[in-house]
Amino acid sequence: MSSFKIEVPALGESITEAVIAKWFKKEGEVVEKDEVIAELETDKVTQEIYSPKRGVIRKIFFQEGEEVKIGETI
Repeated sequence: MSSFKIEVPALGESITEAVIAKWFKKEGEVVEKDEVIAELETDKVTQEIYSPKRGVIRKIFFQEGEEVKIGETI
């Protein structure tokens, strides 16, 4: 399996950060393409993050409740 990064997507014009609300997968787990792996929240939007392809979660950089900035690898 190839390596890839999951980055925080743009969530709106004036939104610059979000909070990791929930992880649906743990380190070491296999994810399938288009499977939900995490949920991000802001005061305006809740966004699910999907895996762009099949792979294994190697490292989770932010825990639930932590703030992340748009473009950061989670």
